[in-house]
Amino acid sequence: MLALLAVTVPLLAGCASDGLRREEATLGTHELQVWVAETPAERSEGLNGFDELAGDEGMLFVYPDADIRTFGIKDVTFPLDVVFIAEDGRVSAIESLVPGKSDRRVQSPSPSRYVVEVSQGWCASNGVGVGSVFAR
Repeated sequence: MLALLAVTVPLLAGCASDGLRREEATLGTHELQVWVAETPAERSEGLNGFDELAGDEGMLFVYPDADIRTFGIKDVTFPLDVVFIAEDGRVSAIESLVPGKSDRRVQSPSPSRYVVEVSQGWCASNGVGVGSVFAR
């Protein structure tokens, strides 16, 4: 039984990112490895199933157009910075979400074409703020 568990647990750990592609992006002056969620199903799933994000890792939500975006933290177990990015690639807002407050939602102050989620504090540690540039 323990041997079966030892094989099964590592296999399950990789399931959260199955089907998502990774790419390099730049936020401010820092490179970031992002999981790309661009279909409605991928965006809906988001970081559900991830245990954590590595230091320079995030999730990029790509939308077909710029619009007001609302994000929550349902089924995510670690705190996040949510970075709203306008059509021109500039950060319009950064909000934080903390687990245990599943009813909390954050909304972009203006239309956003992209949203990046990173571990809470990543933006402050890397000098990313409103007006910083995002590129992929």
